[in-house]
Amino acid sequence: MRPVIKKRRIAIFTPQGFLDGNNASGIVTMQDMDMVRSSGVHMVLVSMKRVAFFNKNGISVLLDALVKLQKEMRVTIGFCDYDRKQYVTFLNLFKKEMNFNLFKTLDVAMLFEGCKKRYSDIQESVLVYNEDSTQRSMQAIEVFDRGYNPVVVQTREDFNILSQEDGNFVEIIDNTHLGFIGSRIAAKTRGNCIIYYLKGFLDGSVTEQFDVVYHQNCLKVGFKLFMFDATRVSSLNIHAANFFSKLSTAGAEYGAIISIVGLDIEKTPKAFIEELEDAGIIFFENEADFFGDETIQSISAEGSITKKERSKLTKQIVARLPAFVESAMGTLQMMTNMIAVKRGMNIQPFTANDRTLIASSIAFYGDIEGMITLVMPKRLVQKSCALLIGEESEEEEVLTDALSELVNIIAGKSKALLQEEGVNINITLPRSYMSIEELRITLDGIHGVQVNFSFDDYPFIFYLSP
Repeated sequence: MRPVIKKRRIAIFTPQGFLDGNNASGIVTMQDMDMVRSSGVHMVLVSMKRVAFFNKNGISVLLDALVKLQKEMRVTIGFCDYDRKQYVTFLNLFKKEMNFNLFKTLDVAMLFEGCKKRYSDIQESVLVYNEDSTQRSMQAIEVFDRGYNPVVVQTREDFNILSQEDGNFVEIIDNTHLGFIGSRIAAKTRGNCIIYYLKGFLDGSVTEQFDVVYHQNCLKVGFKLFMFDATRVSSLNIHAANFFSKLSTAGAEYGAIISIVGLDIEKTPKAFIEELEDAGIIFFENEADFFGDETIQSISAEGSITKKERSKLTKQIVARLPAFVESAMGTLQMMTNMIAVKRGMNIQPFTANDRTLIASSIAFYGDIEGMITLVMPKRLVQKSCALLIGEESEEEEVLTDALSELVNIIAGKSKALLQEEGVNINITLPRSYMSIEELRITLDGIHGVQVNFSFDDYPFIFYLSP
């Protein structure tokens, strides 16, 4: 199918009818790919406006061709011109790993590609909404980076109200997903706790479904509380019980606690419960009891305890420092409208004298493994909050959440840059630190690359560690 080239920057394929494994292979042929290569476009999209039905096999076949172009040409790939039902289907089919983009319309895609013409010298407004807070923040940053004023709303109700106000926005963005900054998120966080959701009958297959490497890197970041929500679990066998026992024993080396919440104890063999309790696993009836428990609260408030044997900084990690720093500095300079000045760089233990600083870390793993940490004063985080949540909040919880979003976005940008260099990584959920002392405990005994910057009079530390 011959693609249509828009604005000399976007190649669009427009299939018709049914899109499944049988006919998808004929949509993007070798000749079509050669044409795209010769066109020099920056984005390759598949329009869904004439597609009556599609399944995962059909989309996967198209993605094989698009990913080849992405790697060869460093182009952005994705789908556009779909309805709400199709959007939800995409998310359900590829929710574990979506490394492509979803643009509700071609106009939205053109805005993100930077080829949509602005008609006024006055900064025009773009309405942004997404159910996912990370997506919402990232889309706002990308919109801002292209010269527009993002108006970010937090709820569907607010979006519906504002979207009816004709003339106030040059573009309205919803049902859009920026997959090129996405990361595989295996769970949700609540404070210093990661919550995993289980369902059905648990047997030996849980070892295949659970991302152990991801979990280990969450431990590296400093997470100490892990809650397994078992409210939808019917029962478990000896293989699943052994898995959780081993997981708890390994986590104890980091001072981590594993809890199982909502499991039907009456339907679970007593021997399994005793084995799990002997391994240090704590049982709670519901989530409210878990977070209301004094022991859990005290553990959450403590500093992180990390494994004694730490990996060392390698040349492979240090060689990728520019990609991480470029992502961090570019994002922060754009968000704060300040120029970053480098004050020094050294391989050393983490050092910070100002006790009022707050921090957030995120681990990465794959071809290379390590952790990046951002450290800055609350006032600098507030300036970032203005774009992420629409106001300069004074609440500490809001600030730490915003900083977590920021490090997540920077890690996502770094992941994309490294992918262009042929280095593939995954990233964990971010972990925020309410105090520098808490961060010091996590980084105790580690030598990393510390790069000191300043934004006007505000200090900023970027720390890359194994």
